Amino acid sequence: MVAITKGAMEMEGPPPTAFADEENPETAPLVKDDSVEKSVNVTEAVSPSAGLGESPPFWLFMLFLASVTMTVGNKYVMKAWGDFANTLTLAQNGTAVLYLAISKYFGFLEMKPITGQQWKVFAATAFFLTMQIFTSLKALPYVAIATVVVFRNTCTVIIAIIDSCFFGNKFNKMQVASLGTTTIGMLVYAGQDINFDRVGYLWLVGNSVATIANTFWNKVFITKYTKELKIQTSYGVSLIQQLETLPIVFVLAAVNNEGGAYIAYQPLDMAAKLTILATCAGGVLIGIAYPKCFSLLSGTSVVVASTANKAVSILIGMYLFGTRLSSTQVLGLGICIGGSLWYALEGKRKK
Repeated sequence: MVAITKGAMEMEGPPPTAFADEENPETAPLVKDDSVEKSVNVTEAVSPSAGLGESPPFWLFMLFLASVTMTVGNKYVMKAWGDFANTLTLAQNGTAVLYLAISKYFGFLEMKPITGQQWKVFAATAFFLTMQIFTSLKALPYVAIATVVVFRNTCTVIIAIIDSCFFGNKFNKMQVASLGTTTIGMLVYAGQDINFDRVGYLWLVGNSVATIANTFWNKVFITKYTKELKIQTSYGVSLIQQLETLPIVFVLAAVNNEGGAYIAYQPLDMAAKLTILATCAGGVLIGIAYPKCFSLLSGTSVVVASTANKAVSILIGMYLFGTRLSSTQVLGLGICIGGSLWYALEGKRKK
């Protein structure tokens, strides 16, 4: 459950560093593609003869598959496997590190020499990222997926306020209105949450704090190292961050007495075991699918697709986990997601 955000203000719902999960949309590409930086209009998509590798519908489906797998799959695993959040994170982040290392070795991804200073700077990011993943996994057994989506959209509002007050970022009237709409939707939803769980909400508050802190740390240092100084590529930053999460997660697993993870894993049914594997692969797939979609489609199309993926994840979660939402909650959720989508689209127009 991992990700790298390119922009502090555009949150989807993948953590912010090397591999995307369901939280932040614009991730550092995990495949070498010179066209990733360009947003191509839908009408300019490649001809069908280019095959699935350049097919927008195929990559939108891959994005959908990965997004739903990470959102619904993580909740399913946490409910089925038990309190082994750190062990799951070790498996997922370990898969990410393995992918990056192999890709670097065979020259699929470009990375510059890693210095001691880079290890120090991104140690903070690794800590924030670990806290994001840990708190998110701990919250999932207690709250509905819809609640997670609402909290992540709320993070967007808080990040925008901080960005305006401390970083001098200016927002037009439509963006302010969209942020206000998102906030109203969040308040309506939370005020009538029939699935309210104090423990789950506390974990999500912790997740929000870690998300906001990581967003701004990345905004300052990833931009500095990859765009201004150009002394490291986004792939190199990803590898540093993922590697540095592993010892932190290992210590957390030891403190949480997760030594019995394998014993608890053995009696799991095949569906749960396959879901664990799917979430490990999903973190890598979503990091490939997002930039590929941005290279084949307009940014607006990808934002709309990401919002649709959220809605589908909520519906699948309601079906699988028997989650009920009141009519007021559904209204608040719709307003919150609509406001978030509006804000994202306004951000694209502003650029």
